[in-house]
Amino acid sequence: MKTSKKLLAGLMFSSLAAVSTSAMAAGFQLTEQSVVSMGRSHAGAGIVGDDVSAVWYNPAGMTLLPGTQFQISSTVVDLDIDYKGFDGTTENGRDKPAPIPAFFVSHQLTDNLWAGLAITSPYGMKIRYGSDWTERERGISGSIMTVDINPNIAWKATEWFSIGAGVSAMYTHSKIKNGLPIVPVGNKGYVTGGEFEYKGSDWMFTYNAGIMLSPLETLRFGISYRSAAHVHAKGDYTVRGNLGPIGLSQTSHGYGDLTTPETVMITGTWETTPWLRLSALARWANWKNFKDMRFYTNADGGIYSMLNPQMSYTLSHMTLENNWKSVWLLSLGADIKVSDQWTIRGGIALETDPIHDQTKRTALIPDTKRLWLTCGVSWAPTKNWQIDAAYGHIRGIGHRKLYRDHHNGSYTEVGKFEKMNAWMGGLQVQYKF
Repeated sequence: MKTSKKLLAGLMFSSLAAVSTSAMAAGFQLTEQSVVSMGRSHAGAGIVGDDVSAVWYNPAGMTLLPGTQFQISSTVVDLDIDYKGFDGTTENGRDKPAPIPAFFVSHQLTDNLWAGLAITSPYGMKIRYGSDWTERERGISGSIMTVDINPNIAWKATEWFSIGAGVSAMYTHSKIKNGLPIVPVGNKGYVTGGEFEYKGSDWMFTYNAGIMLSPLETLRFGISYRSAAHVHAKGDYTVRGNLGPIGLSQTSHGYGDLTTPETVMITGTWETTPWLRLSALARWANWKNFKDMRFYTNADGGIYSMLNPQMSYTLSHMTLENNWKSVWLLSLGADIKVSDQWTIRGGIALETDPIHDQTKRTALIPDTKRLWLTCGVSWAPTKNWQIDAAYGHIRGIGHRKLYRDHHNGSYTEVGKFEKMNAWMGGLQVQYKF
């Protein structure tokens, strides 16, 4: 029974963690808070001064936004997660395209003080495989929805130095589904043939801060920080299907604990000529926070009473090692001002792989090294209105192998993700009062 406890606890919590992910950035993160920023692969995010997303990326950048401005955007993401097993089986994790909405407003209170509000979705994903695919233990489906409410203030201390800070309240709701493995009970093995489903939600709170330096009128640098969030997701888990000789389904309660990464973003932007701007970004995300995961069940008999009603076993807690590492996102971008009304832009970025131990990769987190290629355009028909559009392609170029966990400390390579790609298209509207 000790083995089966550990096995199912690992399944539950790795599934909960897996749903909090995205194909857009390493691990959980969505970077697509701005269509303008996406067009140049987020180089110079928050300090260019050409949209209101500075409220999120670096609140000190609000001091570049005179008067009152608002912005609303949506980026639609489509995945291509194509798997091929050594046994000839194929599967794709593509689900319906998912939108990533964002809203921003900034207001200049005085000559030196600004206030702003960002409502974004910083984490999210949708991925789905067939319920009967061969590696269903590594994941069947997952989705996450987040809403982050982030008020900020900014102070322009001097002509060359600005500082900003804010707090966030973020709601998360996640769903996952996993296939169940063979669970040993005593000297007998019970082939479950069923599946495990989890639904949970939580409110969590973070803070952020940033500074901006302008040594020259045409040259700016920024540093911003966003704290880690501690997730304590309460919800229901259901085990259904052919649970050996028992053959029943049951729902129980529990919660999961994990920690999101803290991030540091270093940016720079240089207006080389009145028509050309060059920008850069280096973002560090501390995915070492994701090394340990803990799952707890309520003391109600739990899942183990389902496996054998004559035995009353309850798992109070379980700690698992995920063994991830910190990652970097490095990007370069350019904006070309074609006329007073039209601007075009493009960018390229490279993001490192957060998975330290490749045998731990799950189908719901098919993470790897990524190459970004993006482009965008802005049209300002009047001095008050601006419409922005962008397109991006993210290609997985690193480790893509999938391993089967034998639950005894050994793993076997069973296949490879032939593709780990994502396509993004975004549209945004800005208005200056």
